[in-house]
Amino acid sequence: MVISTIKVQNPQLPAQQHFLVLDALRGVAAIAVAVYHACVIFGVPQLLPKAYLAVDFFFVLSGIVVAHAYEQRLKQGQIREYLERRVIRLYPMIIFGALLGMTAVVTSPAARQLSVGTLIYLGLSTVLCLPIIRANVYPGSNTIAPVNVPSWSLFFEIFVNAVYGLAAKHLTDARLVALALAAFVVEAIGIFKFNGVDFGVYVANFEWGFARVVFPFFVGVLINRLLAPRVLATPAMTPLLLAVALVATFCMPTSGVWTAVSELVAIAIIYPSVIMLAMRVAVASRQGRVLAWLGAVSYPVYAIHGPLFVWLARLQRASASRLQISAYCWAAVAVAVAIVFAWLVYKIYDLPLREALTRAMRRRRSTLNPSNSRGQVE
Repeated sequence: MVISTIKVQNPQLPAQQHFLVLDALRGVAAIAVAVYHACVIFGVPQLLPKAYLAVDFFFVLSGIVVAHAYEQRLKQGQIREYLERRVIRLYPMIIFGALLGMTAVVTSPAARQLSVGTLIYLGLSTVLCLPIIRANVYPGSNTIAPVNVPSWSLFFEIFVNAVYGLAAKHLTDARLVALALAAFVVEAIGIFKFNGVDFGVYVANFEWGFARVVFPFFVGVLINRLLAPRVLATPAMTPLLLAVALVATFCMPTSGVWTAVSELVAIAIIYPSVIMLAMRVAVASRQGRVLAWLGAVSYPVYAIHGPLFVWLARLQRASASRLQISAYCWAAVAVAVAIVFAWLVYKIYDLPLREALTRAMRRRRSTLNPSNSRGQVE
């Protein structure tokens, strides 16, 4: 393999805690999910029929990034600080998406069929990111997150983050491999049982979501242990090539048993391979801003596009008699609006709030323990 000799800014060094290429790939995957849901909501033929696999890609990424940032601190027993930081990282956007989703729920015709108690239950469950494991609590919905459907995976993200935080101190390499292999077997059974990996989101197969998150997350932890401590040769590869490879997996034309086989291969082989390559790719300075922007917008896009699309679909129906706009245009506009809105939410709400909460946490911790007051937003 040819090794690049171009002078670059390489963020993939052991002492640093952010991977620009991985962040950018997460942004690409989040936009792919938005495209998938836009096609469903606006009645467009599906452009990315396997984009639900982006969730599994997210879980692998999460294992790498979380382990890289926190594993050493967790081994020193800093579990409470870790959990606080994960709450600060995840919950501001969970709450924003929940409130946006509830505005759509309470103004819908279906709300007239719901009691005040049910509305409160829906709201609290969504704000706290807890699964609703009874079908039709919200009429017509069979998902565990009816108010903001994409947030179903955030429950499993919180779950596996908590498990990792509690177990990291005792997670030897042998135990990590055994855990990943056991979860792989269970997830593979689920994939062949349901002929695909699109489970965990629905009430009927909610429990299978635990295997779906445990396997890729701890594969990510394992990848971090194998690669992050090493300074590796940098292949001459552009991030764009990796993004194309990732998006290609969202378009795989499969049927029958090959659906299960191809999705299992994507999760167990393709995604870890793409990610390991991404960890080694050096980034030219001129690319850094674009990659950082994709990483910054990724989580807000994922967290809010669902309820935002519901509002835009209402606008589509209300204006159908006056505006002759194709469904393709509505879908494209919806995705563009979601990206722009997510960026504004990130700059105005998410980042400032997380910084304020992190400062408050530092002040509290420095008061309790003056020798342990260092930290950053992650």
